[in-house]
Amino acid sequence: MKTQLSAIVFLYMSFVSAQIINLDSLKTVIKNELREELKVENSNQDLSPEQKNRLLKWSNFSVKGYGVVNYYNYGRFDTDPGIRDKMDAERLNVYVDYHFTEKLSLHTEIEFEHGGSGSTMELDVQEEFGEFEQEIEAGGEVKLEQLHIDYQFRPYLGFKMGRLKLNFNVSQRLDDPDEYFTTHRSEMEDVILPLGWYENGLMVYGTFWKNRLSYQAALVNGLESTGFSSANWIKNGYQNKFEMVNAENLAYFANLNFHFGKHKYTHFGVSYYYGNTAGNRPKPDMEVDAHVKIFGAHLAYFEYPFRFVSQFIYGDLQNSELITQRNRNLPATLGIKKTPVGKNALGFSAELGYDILNLINKEAKMKVYPFARYDYYDTMNETAGNITPNKRWERSVITGGVNWFVFPEIILKAQYSSRTLGSDNVDIATGNIDGKQKENIFSAGIGFTF
Repeated sequence: MKTQLSAIVFLYMSFVSAQIINLDSLKTVIKNELREELKVENSNQDLSPEQKNRLLKWSNFSVKGYGVVNYYNYGRFDTDPGIRDKMDAERLNVYVDYHFTEKLSLHTEIEFEHGGSGSTMELDVQEEFGEFEQEIEAGGEVKLEQLHIDYQFRPYLGFKMGRLKLNFNVSQRLDDPDEYFTTHRSEMEDVILPLGWYENGLMVYGTFWKNRLSYQAALVNGLESTGFSSANWIKNGYQNKFEMVNAENLAYFANLNFHFGKHKYTHFGVSYYYGNTAGNRPKPDMEVDAHVKIFGAHLAYFEYPFRFVSQFIYGDLQNSELITQRNRNLPATLGIKKTPVGKNALGFSAELGYDILNLINKEAKMKVYPFARYDYYDTMNETAGNITPNKRWERSVITGGVNWFVFPEIILKAQYSSRTLGSDNVDIATGNIDGKQKENIFSAGIGFTF
C-alpha cells in the first residue's frame, strides 16, 4: 500500500513540475513577444509623419478574382476528325489593389492560364498542315496582365499609367464567368481580337451627365504584324513573344458608352483602335506602313430577369499582302503561322438569356438561365493583291445552353455549339461534296468569383 501511495505521489509531483515548467516556458514566450511589440511601437513613434504614411496598411488592400475550369467533347469535326476531348483549367485571375488615398491607387491583375507555366507542344492541323509546333505564348502561363497607377482627379477626369486593359467592345469588360453565358468567352471576339487585351501606356477616363456617359482614351504600344494570320486576323499580333515589347509605333484607343437602365452593365457603346503595326516587328523588314483600324459597337441589357448582349466588329489592315510576303520569309523559331492575312475582318454576335426561376420565386438567390447565342465572323472577309479568300475562315455558330447560378458566386455551365464553315466538306471515299464543313462541340464547366 505504501509503495502504491509513493508511486501516486511521485506521478502527481512529476505532473505538477511539468505544468510549472510549461507555464514558465509560456511566460517566457509571452514576455519576448511583448518586448518585440514594444520595440516596434517605440520605433514607429520615432518615425516622421511622412515615414509613417509610407508604411503598408492592410486595410488599404483589396483582393478579388475569378476562375474557370471546362470540359470539351467534340462530335462531328470535319476540319480535324482525329481531335481529342479535352479538359482545361482555363484561367484563374487575381486582382490585388492598394489604395494610397481615396483617389490614388495601385491596380494589379495576375492571370494563371491552363493550370501552370511553361511552353507546350501542340498539333495544329488548321494552318500548319499537320505539323507539331512549339507554342511560345500558349499553354500554361502565369502573366502579369495589369500593373498601373490610377489617379481619379475628378469623376469626369482620371488617369491610368502602366499596363492597362483595353475595353474594346463588351466582352473585354464582361469577362468574369458570371457576366457571360458561354463556357468560354465570346467566340467571335476571341477569334478576331486579343481577349483580354492589355497594353502599356497612358489612359484618360471619366464619366459625365450623372454617370450616364463614360469614356476612355489611351495611347499605348501597338501591335506587331508577324503574328497576323488567316484564322485569327490580328489577334496574335498582341506582343507577348519577348520579354519587352516594341514601341516604335504607338496606337490610339478610345471608347464611349451611354448607360441606361438600372443595372450598371446596361449600356450601349462604340470603340475605335488605330495604329501602325510595321515598326514593331522583331526585325525592320517592312519599308511601308501597315496601319490597322478597328471599329466596334455593342449593346448590353442586364435588366433582370433578362440578359441580352450583342456586338459588331469591323477591321481594316493596310498592306496585308506585303505582310503576308514578309511573314513567309521569317524563321520558324518565331512560332508564327505564315498564312495569308486578310485585308478586312468582320464579326457579329448576339446572346439572350432569361432566368426561369424568376417565374417561380422572384426572391430566390439561385438562378437558372437558359440561353441562345449566334456568332458570325470572317477573318478573310476581303483580301488584297493576289491573296485568295479562304472560305474556311467564314464561320457561323449557333449555341444553346444553360447557366445554373448555384450561388451568386458559383456558376455551373453547359452548352452545345454547332459551327458551320464556308468551305465545302469533301467525302474522302467518293470525292463528292457533302455540304459545308461542320464542327460540333459540347462543353461544360464551372466558374466562380471571389
